[in-house]
Amino acid sequence: MRSLDQARTLCESYLPGLIDGLTELPFDRREAPGGATLPVFRNAGGPGLVIPKDYGGLGATPLDAVRVTRAIGSLAPSLAVATTMHHFSVATLFTFAESIKNSGMEWALLEAITSRNLLVSSGFAEGRPAQGILAPTMTATPVEGGYRINGSKKPCSLTHSMDLLTASVSVPASDGGMQTAFLLMPATLRGISRHPFWGSSVLAGAESDEIRLTDVFIEDELVIPTENGPDGMLDDLQTVGFIWFELLITSSYLGMASALVERALTAGKGGTTERAALATRLETATQLIEGAARALMAGEADSGALARVLMARYGAQDALTDAAQRAVELLGGMSFIGSPDVAYLIAACQCVAFHPPSRGSVAASLLDYVDGTGPFIFSDTRPADPTATAASTPAPTPTSAWPADPVPADPVPAEPVRADSARDDSAPAGPAVTETAPAAEAARPAPEKPAPVTVPAPRHMAEPVAVSYDPRPTTPRTAAQTSAATASDAADWDQAMSLFDGAEGIRLTPADCDLRYWFANVPQRTLRGNIVGYAPDLVTPDFLREPGPLREALVQEVAFRALAEERAARAIGYLVACAPDSATVEFYATQLMDETRHSMIFRNHLRNLGVDASDVDAVIATQTATDRAAILDPLEELGIPIVRERRDFLGGVVLLTILIEGFLAPSFELSERKWRPIDPRMADMEKGAGIDEVRHLAVGTSIIRDAVHQNPDERDRLVEIIREGMRLWEQLPVGDQLTRWENWFQEGIVPHHELIGDYEAWDGRRLVDTTAQERIQKALEVTSTVHSTRLTDMGLGRALIF
Repeated sequence: MRSLDQARTLCESYLPGLIDGLTELPFDRREAPGGATLPVFRNAGGPGLVIPKDYGGLGATPLDAVRVTRAIGSLAPSLAVATTMHHFSVATLFTFAESIKNSGMEWALLEAITSRNLLVSSGFAEGRPAQGILAPTMTATPVEGGYRINGSKKPCSLTHSMDLLTASVSVPASDGGMQTAFLLMPATLRGISRHPFWGSSVLAGAESDEIRLTDVFIEDELVIPTENGPDGMLDDLQTVGFIWFELLITSSYLGMASALVERALTAGKGGTTERAALATRLETATQLIEGAARALMAGEADSGALARVLMARYGAQDALTDAAQRAVELLGGMSFIGSPDVAYLIAACQCVAFHPPSRGSVAASLLDYVDGTGPFIFSDTRPADPTATAASTPAPTPTSAWPADPVPADPVPAEPVRADSARDDSAPAGPAVTETAPAAEAARPAPEKPAPVTVPAPRHMAEPVAVSYDPRPTTPRTAAQTSAATASDAADWDQAMSLFDGAEGIRLTPADCDLRYWFANVPQRTLRGNIVGYAPDLVTPDFLREPGPLREALVQEVAFRALAEERAARAIGYLVACAPDSATVEFYATQLMDETRHSMIFRNHLRNLGVDASDVDAVIATQTATDRAAILDPLEELGIPIVRERRDFLGGVVLLTILIEGFLAPSFELSERKWRPIDPRMADMEKGAGIDEVRHLAVGTSIIRDAVHQNPDERDRLVEIIREGMRLWEQLPVGDQLTRWENWFQEGIVPHHELIGDYEAWDGRRLVDTTAQERIQKALEVTSTVHSTRLTDMGLGRALIF
């Protein structure tokens, strides 16, 4: 089919390898939960499709974008719908970037999306009745340094695979009123949780579940106020954003219908006249949408243009659904029975009607526009039925900065929902959805089994297998719970919180953790008098001294820890030398002691594993040779000159806190959990070291937070240091290292399942049931949360967008 072939050729020119990558996946896998198509889309550079070239994107025109989207929809319907929401968010953002005061954030975000292939999800209220496409769905409470965000969005495409969430929020303005602001938030922030919502198998691959935000802290820099109030510039943004949305979402379904028509034409079903009529009906939809895209390219982006786009959308909707139905009739009953793909595609095509705005909600305004009696005024609320009784008339709308939602006769969801009316009619009225009250909490559905996630293995390893668990907490710990932890509790063996449980939010200062604190707490409350990190009655099992994969995994971990901790201690010596005041001198002197002790206890554990004292240095050198050269040496080359030659104390603290301990601490905590039932000595050493690392992270964060608050000019410099370090981390083979260790561990524990028993590596997950990839993914998820939370708390959240 000529137009579809042209669309696919264009798709290949913009996104090389995408079509081959999609066709290699079975159709049912493309459409199943789990996001199997999203890595293919990322690898092909899909996230940058509609971003202008000035921002580093591919610069697809509206016409090219609808054609590429049609090609994707013909092969992977769920991917087309999910990525439409990404493109809509991005298109709104680059339109937004041209309209707001230059904060630098819009450039950084758009360039990050293209350079790192980030996926952006939409938290706007594009389908909530009586709200504009950018009307707030979140509430923002001003706090020191930023805002606490609460709210919910359902359905929200890309729920499980998004890297960034965009949304709008109403915030206090300088004149005492309210203004709309644009949120840019990393999806890994503490307090963002995912919950089951999509109950249909149709378009399940779009990941359209629920996103909840509970006390999510967003720093000022990630909340960008608009230049004008909600009655000014945002109207233009709404219009442009909705035009993009209508074009792309309709093209997604045009692709689905095209797949059915292509099958019918290829099969030669029916007579010539029937096939020609079928092709004509489909091309009618194609020409309507492509004509609307050309109009946008010509600069038609006012309210009248939106009216014309909507008429094109409704016409295309009728034509493509009719073409899909005719194609199925021509293919015949046996094709329908014999191919589940046919039944799936015809069902998916019907979902085009579920996207806003509903026909009835804009009918009167479209008539005003067409007959010239008035402008087109967009609203997704159906007009009240004049025959309705007084009892059914909605209560008057209260006066506020944002009007409350009236209850419409037939609410239309923002994104397609299952045909059996999966709607949120019980949601409270108002522009924001908050579910923090106990009653609302009790009403939430129980979590369901989440989509599988995978972690790539290095080339010499076997392919990873899908795992099923949700590393994100369904009831996130609030900031108040973590920041209220005392310094004394943070050092207590029994009371200290782990990173897996939310300790990345604990706040401590150098004054909280000076020498007096260290001598009063660490030797007795953390170490409990156990100088080598474990109680005297704990033993190392004899089987760990025998050759084999389990011993190999443990020896390499212990050797690497010993070397890494020693190098950290040497670097911290430079921080002590250039610390600006006595409080920070004292704190980093205690951290130097901590890291040196960590190195000592891991060296000692090599002796527990049967290494002769005289051979410890040689074993460390041999076991860490590859990882030392590939991981530790590049980190030192980046960091040491900052504190040694430049004596840049803040730069050194940032690197140590975020790029060293922030990356390594979660994997070390995973080590404690997995070794607990096998080698309790190793587990106790890791736990004690982890308690120290949480304290180090908390104090380092407070040092940077206070410095940035006192001298905002430091922010840009520190952000660049972090970006440079994070780019380095992306190149380091840490994933290969972890995969090697975890594969050995996985093989080594097989004979010891009875010893391990029902021990849980984390809540609800038995260690013996985990896989190497699952444990790695758990550590990576915690690492992302630590980074997001700490950088945002520091006031350097911009570094997350690089």
